[in-house]
Amino acid sequence: MTRGRSPPEPADSAEGATPPGPGAAGALVAAEALAYDYPDGSPALRDLSLDVREGERLALLGPNGSGKSTFLRLLGGDDVPGIRRDPRVDDAGRRWLAPDQPAFRTWLSGRENAAVLLELHGARPGEARATADAWLSRFGLETDADRPAGAYSSGMRRRLALATAFATAAPLLLLDEPLAGLDPGGRAAFAEALADHRAAGRTAVLSAHDPAFVAAQCDRIAFIVDGRCAIVDTPARLLERVGARPRVEIRFAGGRNPDPAALGPAPEGVRTSTWDEGAAIVEVEDPSRALPGTLAWVLRGGAAVASVDVREPDLADAFATLTGRRLEEGVR
Repeated sequence: MTRGRSPPEPADSAEGATPPGPGAAGALVAAEALAYDYPDGSPALRDLSLDVREGERLALLGPNGSGKSTFLRLLGGDDVPGIRRDPRVDDAGRRWLAPDQPAFRTWLSGRENAAVLLELHGARPGEARATADAWLSRFGLETDADRPAGAYSSGMRRRLALATAFATAAPLLLLDEPLAGLDPGGRAAFAEALADHRAAGRTAVLSAHDPAFVAAQCDRIAFIVDGRCAIVDTPARLLERVGARPRVEIRFAGGRNPDPAALGPAPEGVRTSTWDEGAAIVEVEDPSRALPGTLAWVLRGGAAVASVDVREPDLADAFATLTGRRLEEGVR
């Protein structure tokens, strides 16, 4: 158990669900009952158990303050009680942490920053510069490569941090909030780099707040709540666990709900309905078939419909159902 120290910098249950333990086949890194307290004594991690499998893209999904960043920093540190590593990533040079707040030498150019970090990681000077140039171009920074990093926007600094991380070709990448500040072009470049990294047999662990992105780009998702891993599974199986169905969200003009006495029984195809002030959320089997009858049903209650939105179930719904928490809640 680790207590009272800042997380080291590297060279970061849902009921009835048991995360795979450190003995899982193909585990590259495994945490078993990992605990960590902040210096003020407040808990950051509480008996967190989770394995990282070779060649996978593993996402950590959870509210602010749930322990994702601390866990990544501990994964990147050396000699952390409760963390066991495969010899292939036991050496600090075999893993790389891109923190949520990238720190660069502001007086150096983006190219110089990347090249210096690659040299520190073991690359020869000429190789470091050529590799830096190639990755800066992949992340759309070729025209700004000679500008001082201090003049970069937050999104450009994020691109620089990601370009440098992938340029290391580290077998284990630890990426803390890599999507923060990225525009659509940056997100596309990141997704492509992440896929290429996996295709090369390398492993990445990333924290994020975007369920749609990690569902599309990651092999497994770990739901992190209050310093624990509540559940970990593939995106498809997480949705299967909760039997999530499409939802029709109906908002009423003037915030005036239908008269419940006039509604009568729910029409065919409506599984559940939740009513808030000025809105209804209706879970349906097939939106295209259920929508006409659902609208006729709520209109019988005398309310005027202001808007209708059909939303497919996503990992945010699965997170709320399986953990009893919402992604946007933050620290309790």
